[in-house]
Amino acid sequence: MNLLLKNINIVSPSDKLNESNDILIVDGIIEKIGKFKGALPSDIIIIKSNDLTCVPGLFDIHVHFRDPGFTEREDISSGISAAENGGFTGVLCMPNTKPPIDSKKVIDDILHKAKDSLTDLYLSACVTEAQLGDELSDIDALFKAGAIAFTDDGRPVSDPYIMRKALEKTSKLKSLIIQHAEDMKLTNRGVMNEGEVSKKLKMKGIPCVSETTIIARDILLTEFIKNSRYHVQHVSCGRGIDIIRKAKEKNIKVTCEVCPHHFILTDEECKTQNTNAKMNPPLRTPFDVKSILEGLADDTIDVICTDHAPHTITDKSKKFSKAPFGVVGLETCVGLTYTYLVQKGIITFEKMIEKLSVNPRRILNLKEIKIREGEKANMTLLNANKNWVINKSKFKSKSRNTPFDGYKVTCKPYAVINNNKLSYSKL
Repeated sequence: MNLLLKNINIVSPSDKLNESNDILIVDGIIEKIGKFKGALPSDIIIIKSNDLTCVPGLFDIHVHFRDPGFTEREDISSGISAAENGGFTGVLCMPNTKPPIDSKKVIDDILHKAKDSLTDLYLSACVTEAQLGDELSDIDALFKAGAIAFTDDGRPVSDPYIMRKALEKTSKLKSLIIQHAEDMKLTNRGVMNEGEVSKKLKMKGIPCVSETTIIARDILLTEFIKNSRYHVQHVSCGRGIDIIRKAKEKNIKVTCEVCPHHFILTDEECKTQNTNAKMNPPLRTPFDVKSILEGLADDTIDVICTDHAPHTITDKSKKFSKAPFGVVGLETCVGLTYTYLVQKGIITFEKMIEKLSVNPRRILNLKEIKIREGEKANMTLLNANKNWVINKSKFKSKSRNTPFDGYKVTCKPYAVINNNKLSYSKL
């Protein structure tokens, strides 16, 4: 693929780039950055716009592509299409498939399905066999087979001894444990945040302490086990942010992520019992949203992810207490993040790119994306000033379970470039 990006704005925090220039890409490699004059290949594609911004390809550290086992919700092909449509050139898939990702065969099958895609697909594997929490998976073999991180996402690693052994194993591999922080006994089959709204609705609530007790325990274990690294998924509670902040001040190797729905919405969304406001961890309170925004601003929170969790219309049409947890997010993330964080002055555009591109890859020990001559072109093109309306009918995901349909946002994905391929967003 030969491509000339003409008069493009380039923002790359790692390269300390923030300028307007031309980028010539030949056979998927950045050949020149600078005002281009001269003969061009006959088959070149020219994208010319002063309104477009080129950034290192975005990466979502937390997606569910439901393949194998639940392909009526999503499969590898549709998940990759949704990622590209939303501006992502890389994703990390969670292992709660059927069968779960706890064997070389499942890893091989998924990676084969994703072969030759524009979007780089990486896999996390189960910490415990079949995510049952009883026996540690063969982490060494799964790492060798291609898993780059380990989690029982959808379920926590509840047993502290198993968590200790897992941290010891991954520390030797220079990998990491990614934890869904939830004490299931404290959750006690709750369906939404425990608070005033749940009391009014007479719904069983999920208290914040079910999240924070696991975070606190695991941070102590991470501090105890030399060279271990621990990443907290989809933090939803303000107290959890406080605990992580204090751990970082002590140089404990802990990182964390947050999703747009947790920094935008509160449990007030559940008053109408709209099942697209049901996710786990649940929407919390204005206090928690404020704390998350503070954690994003001071870099306690390293990563913005989506927890892209597709479900069928049939499943989400059940009554609130019976409907599954989860919302899709790959195709709404960019607009929501820019609108609710950058435009409101919570973080800069450069920080947005760090949290959506640079930091996820750094945490996973993946190669850093550079916008430099001689480097492979791995880029997301954004129309940063474009106002648009989220329209779920334009999603490439098989599923439509979003609470953000109809939201007016700014910053629209335009195209993605990676692996010598180009794909335009249809949003």
